[in-house]
Amino acid sequence: MPDPLAEVVAEVDTDVLVVGGGLAALRAACDARRAGARVAIAVKGRLGRSGSSAMTSAGYSAVIDPADEAASHARDTLAGGRGLNDARLVELLAAEAPERREELLALGAPLALEDDGRPVVHPSGDHAIPRTVVAASFRGLDFTLPLAAEAERLGCVVLERTMALDVLTGPDGVLGAVGLRRGEDPGLVVVRAPAVVLATGGAGQLFSVSSNPSDVTGDGYAIALRAGAALRDMEFIQFYPWRCIVPFEQGRMPIQPSTFVHGARLLNSRGERFMRDWDPVGVEATHRDVAARGISEQIRTGLDVRGGVVLDLSHVSDADWRRSNPRPAEWFDKRGLDVREQELIIAPEAHFFMGGVLVDEHGASGVPGLFAAGETAGGVHGANRLDSNAIPETQVFGARAGRASAAYAAEAGQADADADAGAARDATERWLAVHAATGARGATGARGAADAPATWTAADYAERRRHLQRIAWADLGIVREAGRLEAGLAELAALTEELSDARPADVAAALADAELEDLLLVGAACLTAALEREESRGAHFRADHPERDDERWRRVLVLRGATPSALATESLPVRDYEETVP
Repeated sequence: MPDPLAEVVAEVDTDVLVVGGGLAALRAACDARRAGARVAIAVKGRLGRSGSSAMTSAGYSAVIDPADEAASHARDTLAGGRGLNDARLVELLAAEAPERREELLALGAPLALEDDGRPVVHPSGDHAIPRTVVAASFRGLDFTLPLAAEAERLGCVVLERTMALDVLTGPDGVLGAVGLRRGEDPGLVVVRAPAVVLATGGAGQLFSVSSNPSDVTGDGYAIALRAGAALRDMEFIQFYPWRCIVPFEQGRMPIQPSTFVHGARLLNSRGERFMRDWDPVGVEATHRDVAARGISEQIRTGLDVRGGVVLDLSHVSDADWRRSNPRPAEWFDKRGLDVREQELIIAPEAHFFMGGVLVDEHGASGVPGLFAAGETAGGVHGANRLDSNAIPETQVFGARAGRASAAYAAEAGQADADADAGAARDATERWLAVHAATGARGATGARGAADAPATWTAADYAERRRHLQRIAWADLGIVREAGRLEAGLAELAALTEELSDARPADVAAALADAELEDLLLVGAACLTAALEREESRGAHFRADHPERDDERWRRVLVLRGATPSALATESLPVRDYEETVP
């Protein structure tokens, strides 16, 4: 049987390779191209139509009211991050987000508007002043498609249906990357580039219940670790509290945070407004981490209603309901249903990773030529992300990483081109040799001649992926404790060992193998960091260490290691970290 990870079917030479196809990737590609670099974009699906960006509710928080100011946005973000944000990045986010928003709108991205043509500005319990605008359709496609069109107009080379597997490196840094293409002419794609920007989003598919689509599998985090870069804050995973699970026939719909500012209430099976015990001031209009814990506690203690809690809209006007939640409102209207006569049940689900690649303000990692942006990078959000701070992060730091990667590539391009090409070929051959020796990309070691690997289909990998998701939901969920975290690590190690004894049957199985390996490495990083942080802070809650401990734990946990068994952590004081370029 031919090996789907043995044949190179395409080779590309460029200056900057952007990995990902969402808002951070698209912004990085556009800015790198405008800076004069040749740019290639490798995206798993279709450009602008895959990943979390395309399906987000598309809120953008940034100063828009004359009474607001960047310093206030920064203060709110730092408060939400519970003392672990990188203050430099927060200041840049708040200062540059308004201009990046206007540039996005200039490309044709539409906003939801008032009758007088002004943008609708939504309040949130996270922000001291209303500063969140939303795409016209409450869908990320309103933002991704204009950026994708601009990237193509600028002449970026687009490699669709191509999953990046690993960055190729040499003694002096990045040489390019290896990817796997599905569809027509499937096989390995080698991209030679002195600069790579990782912008693959988060790792929501680590969990059995997630708002993220099926292709969000932590690829950027895992690729960065295998390339020698570090991750930070991987214990901080946001669970979106307000996903409506009843009465929708299929899937779920998010209830927007502004709904609770307008008076929506949450009730348990006793009819109690339980959030009063969790946040006596904000009550339901609280931070996401607090709401998620409050709701999950009702479910854990048997005070749930059909697996969640009741959303009571009796104190929300029809105008405010529709203004905040046009997609659910449209769903009810199409079926001729009165939302106030329906039972509405909400429950949390895995949503966003605050942690990511350790970077400076230009998106540069500790590996020369390797950059990261968007959810793939860490530092902006600290222990908890505020409402609608994710999209401005993609635009501010996608732009910065794009410009910085182009500048790096221009300087690197002054070296001997023949030597660079030779080094890239050598790195590719090393990657292929490792794969041939282990039988699966990145497996832990070579086998003996008698140890023939099992052949797995895509269905075999899917079964193990579901097993991993159950482990993560049980052991790395909203409430954690040492015993469960240790058990999760042990189960993950066994699953990793099982994976190392398998070889994919075809390209579909090879892609499933690559995604599962990335999820296993990311899951190990998250479990390791969560076990080490013996306190509760933001989205990380330890039942066995329920209090925040600034004296011991106002520190950043940094992880390095190319495999789950090789992961090592380092604890750095926030102040020292902020004064040190990675």
